[in-house]
Amino acid sequence: MKVIPDTVVTVNYTLTVQDGETPENLRRNFSVQFIFGRNPVLPALEKAIAGHEQGEKVKVRIPPEESFGKYDPALISKVPIKNLTFPERLKVGEYYREMAADGRPFEFLAKEVHKNHVVADFNHPAAGKTLILHATINGVRPATSMEIIRTMNLTCSTGGG
Repeated sequence: MKVIPDTVVTVNYTLTVQDGETPENLRRNFSVQFIFGRNPVLPALEKAIAGHEQGEKVKVRIPPEESFGKYDPALISKVPIKNLTFPERLKVGEYYREMAADGRPFEFLAKEVHKNHVVADFNHPAAGKTLILHATINGVRPATSMEIIRTMNLTCSTGGG
């Protein structure tokens, strides 16, 4: 069966940085199952597998604009040391994980560490980099009516339709 709208697709994939080091958080195998054309998924992945069948492998180049965006110098800022939970762990060139006031985690690269502040780069480690996606289509089947209805309910409840 071909990957067409309203098919449930299961895909395993990996991401690597073209001409550079792949960030640690991307150095793993990913697996996703979704209804083609209905569930939010990386657009480059959906485009790459369209019309393919179970068992096929695809490779696609993803420019920064379609993945983690261009590198943005405006996302570099000074963060007061007193605002950090474990400032003693800061090391130049390493990523630091912190919790925001609302409880969500965030990361930044410590570019410079000073007595009272750190120069933090909040860009994603793959920002501005072209990615290579290697995917294997592990399953393709028609979506059931209930699966399709659930995607419609999700879209309506989130304001998307």
